[in-house]
Amino acid sequence: MTQEPKAQKPVKDRYAERGKTLASSVQRLRGWVGSDPSRAPELADTLVLLTSHHLLGHAFAAAAGDAQEALRRAAELLTANGPIGPYTSIVDATRYITAVVHLAVVQAGLGLPEAAGQTIESLQEMHQIGELRLEEGLQPQTAIWALWCTARAALVSRDVAAANAYADAALARLWDSGLRGEPDFAYLAMDVDRLASDCRWAAGKTEEALGHLYAARVRYQDVVGVRLDEPGRHGPALVERLAEPLFSLYRDMADRLAASGEVNLGLVTRRALVERLRGLTGPLGDPARVQLASTLTDLAGDLLDADRVDEADAAAAEAASRVHRSDARSTLQLLTAVRAGVLIRRGRTGEAVTILRQIVPAQPGSAADAVVLLALADAMRAKGDETAAESTEGAFIDLARILLRPNIEVTEPAAVAVRDLARGVVSRGMQQVTWAPVPPSASFAATIASARGSTMVDLGALEAERRRELIAWLEAERSTAHRLELDRLERAQAEGERREAEDAEAQRAAAEQGASERAKAEEAARIEAERRAAADEAERLARKRRREERLEAHRREVERREAEQREAERIEAERQLAHRLATDPAEAERLELERLQAELDELEREEERPS
Repeated sequence: MTQEPKAQKPVKDRYAERGKTLASSVQRLRGWVGSDPSRAPELADTLVLLTSHHLLGHAFAAAAGDAQEALRRAAELLTANGPIGPYTSIVDATRYITAVVHLAVVQAGLGLPEAAGQTIESLQEMHQIGELRLEEGLQPQTAIWALWCTARAALVSRDVAAANAYADAALARLWDSGLRGEPDFAYLAMDVDRLASDCRWAAGKTEEALGHLYAARVRYQDVVGVRLDEPGRHGPALVERLAEPLFSLYRDMADRLAASGEVNLGLVTRRALVERLRGLTGPLGDPARVQLASTLTDLAGDLLDADRVDEADAAAAEAASRVHRSDARSTLQLLTAVRAGVLIRRGRTGEAVTILRQIVPAQPGSAADAVVLLALADAMRAKGDETAAESTEGAFIDLARILLRPNIEVTEPAAVAVRDLARGVVSRGMQQVTWAPVPPSASFAATIASARGSTMVDLGALEAERRRELIAWLEAERSTAHRLELDRLERAQAEGERREAEDAEAQRAAAEQGASERAKAEEAARIEAERRAAADEAERLARKRRREERLEAHRREVERREAEQREAERIEAERQLAHRLATDPAEAERLELERLQAELDELEREEERPS
């Protein structure tokens, strides 16, 4: 009997084991602090370590509670011996600043970069106390995270120059810290490159943005390896941690490649993300499903822009099959806008207008609402309703001005900016921005190298290296991507021709079947008409026969009654005659003579008749 192969054991997750150890230490120390307050600094330090551990794995939600407790305990220890000043303990101050920075990173990681920036700004007062020498006590990752949060806050407030300056400072800190090549800090290094890419993209520096984003993707691939090829071999926590950066990283890469003219590479990147997310919908559930639906929507939009309508239609259909009614309204709206674009290309403008009107709210207010309004205006214009199109486009412009702020001109790039806002991505700057570097005296800007008196990293050399790596990758992958997309296009065209031929054959067969069915129906109708005519004739004859029978029966009944009447009259006449004869002998003799005379007359007539 063949034995069943044993299931492979999940690969050990050292990150998870480290997290469990730290969490266990926190639980134990919480119990001890209740009876021994002197262990409070140890508990606060362990909470800071646990929070840092979470952040290095992008476990922002898991870090939130620990970060808040760590900050509360660090603040209590900081002020335990009096107000903050030159004599404040450097250990307590460093712990507190680290806890504040951790909370800011949690806020930024959970999509609140403005709040993160405000949290970092709250530390300005402490940095003004120069005697504390805070930079010497902070871990390098803490300073990098602080700069990262500040840059993110500046970027979301559209201070692109400041965002790039702080991104440069974060890059310098990363390179000088020696953490760039450390496996445990891989996500931190990737985050800094992604920050630099976003800031360069907003500054209109396309090539630099792609260079940093490519570096982030290479680092991510080095971290993940092949582990997501078989997610079932690994624990859910590991799969979730490895997949966390996947969606946004590949989405941005595909967006920026397509926008910079590398359409085929953008499509290949988008398709790679689709395939990866298809394999993750099982272990990760709804989050991966929603990301897959969004990626398919983006893919449909890319294909529609490339005038590959059939493929766009297929991608939009699959996206629609992945979307649930409980998903965010913006997800449904963006998908509907793409589906409407497909319908417009197919000449079904009435359907496009209908589905867009169903999804646009009575009082539009979000970026996704604006996307739908613009799509509805396009559909109305394609339908020929120019008046309604202009009115709807005016509503879009009014909403776009509110969303993009009054200092931004609402033109065609604004439509792209609104769409980017609805998708949660950074918009490309229309003009290149320049900036001055953050001075070393600024909070967290000083690098380890500058503190030691050595030379800081040459950011120009770093940018040149990123550019060389990007160009080499583009040259290596461009032809392959072109060939892959050309093959897909040819297959799609062949499939479209096959479907058209099948549709034509189906229409011909349907026409023939319809004609045959009509002929059969006409023959059946003719036979039914003849049957009904024959039945009507038979019924008419039957009615005629029944009527004649009734007439004959009536005639016979009349004759019978008349015969009975005559017989009764005869009997009555005989009775009366007999009565007269009995009462009048002369009359009887006369009647007898008349009878005899009649008999003689009859005999004579018979003799006179020829024989």
